[in-house]
Amino acid sequence: MSQTSNILNKFLSISIGSWIAMLIGFVSTPITTRLLSPDQFGQASIFLLVVDVLAAITLLGSDQSFIRFFYEEETSNRKFLLRSSLRISLATFGLAALLILVFYQSFSAFIFSKVSLWLVFLLLLYVFLRIVSTFASLVIRMQQKGKIFSLIQVLNKSLEFLGILFFAYLMGNHYEVIIYAHISFMILVTMIAISVEYKFWRFFGDQVAPLKSDTSERLRYGMPLMVTLLMTLAFQSVDRLAIKEWSNYSELGLYYAAFKIIAVLNMLQINFTAFWTPLSYEKFKENPDNAVFFQKMAQTVIFVMFVIATGVLLFKDVIVYLLGSEYRNAASIMPFLVFIPVMYTISEVTVVGINFYKKTKWHLLIACCVFFINVLGNILLVPLIGAAGAAISTGISYIAFFAMRTYFSTRLFQVDYKLKRFYVGTLFLVSYALYTTFCKQSIWSFGFGLLVLLVISWLYNETLMTLINKCREFMGSYGKKGGKK
Repeated sequence: MSQTSNILNKFLSISIGSWIAMLIGFVSTPITTRLLSPDQFGQASIFLLVVDVLAAITLLGSDQSFIRFFYEEETSNRKFLLRSSLRISLATFGLAALLILVFYQSFSAFIFSKVSLWLVFLLLLYVFLRIVSTFASLVIRMQQKGKIFSLIQVLNKSLEFLGILFFAYLMGNHYEVIIYAHISFMILVTMIAISVEYKFWRFFGDQVAPLKSDTSERLRYGMPLMVTLLMTLAFQSVDRLAIKEWSNYSELGLYYAAFKIIAVLNMLQINFTAFWTPLSYEKFKENPDNAVFFQKMAQTVIFVMFVIATGVLLFKDVIVYLLGSEYRNAASIMPFLVFIPVMYTISEVTVVGINFYKKTKWHLLIACCVFFINVLGNILLVPLIGAAGAAISTGISYIAFFAMRTYFSTRLFQVDYKLKRFYVGTLFLVSYALYTTFCKQSIWSFGFGLLVLLVISWLYNETLMTLINKCREFMGSYGKKGGKK
């Protein structure tokens, strides 16, 4: 089997779970929006935002260090790298939990608008589960066990959906439904992820061999990434906080509902990153001068993500219609949110230079710059056009995020990503997103979308033809295998 077919096999084994999870998310989101009102949805989004922030702080970048140094350790020592990384995160979590519990009344009043020790306990439990689940998932990812990883992703979405149905039946229209559902499925999925790789987690009692990287080296690598992640979360959170400040929970709920639709696409981005991260390090280790491989991968990812984004914008009104009558206004919010998974996924390919050469300080600079761009955008737009303004600001910020990641990466690892072509395609996509934000669905809107698809196909015609030929080759080899059987 050719190298291309082998890579395609790896990606399909990892991404099959993404496609199934996307389908589950597409079905579950409209049902969830009919069970919870926009204001309850808005309050749940604040809880999940705080969990994200606390998880980023307590991980302390040790998850990223685990990824970076995984292949530098002998296979038999990798479980001790896991133990060392996990120990750092759990120690940080213990300190954070103690601090929050001491001041739980003020903390609870700020997050939940009421004092509740029980809700604070649930929040800390969820953060703890996120830490363990992150490492359990990384163990599977870094060994490139695509089928198991796909299964975990499908279980994530399935159990989340079942949990929401179960707790909504018991509790009705309350944001706590989301909290209980997320904690329940996280417990089950984490236990399953650990059990399938239980040998990796049996590091107690074994004789510890010295690691090639020490704790201080991993902290020096991971800490800037932790700060970067916090800054990234800050710029991702500005939109929700701005809506809460200058609008209301109902508008925030509409925004979060639109975000949930885009989160379906985020599953594709997560699974691509799971496939790409170990593969990119592996290819760089084999041949540090192999720029052609990264160029071709970038062109493929750009073309695919542009086509997916255009398709979502073409049918956004149909998608939003499924959410229910209370969420109709989410149609004008969704267009620019599509740039989140699009730009993030593409930049995962073009950012490799920063990661290969361990120049993580650039991540911090990028996050800070994008944060201020998003803050400025929200200050200017949210008071004028509400949640749609927050979405526009976020979308533009992610384009800047891609541009800066790519610029600093190519200074370290020179790859011709054909950026002029990329920015022409981005300009057409931004124009179409602006049109669909302020104009209702019509024959003109549909025609505009078809024009964008044609332009993208023309810009990336070589990539399109290569994909068609590779798919034929892949299906042909698959057919031969079937014939032999």
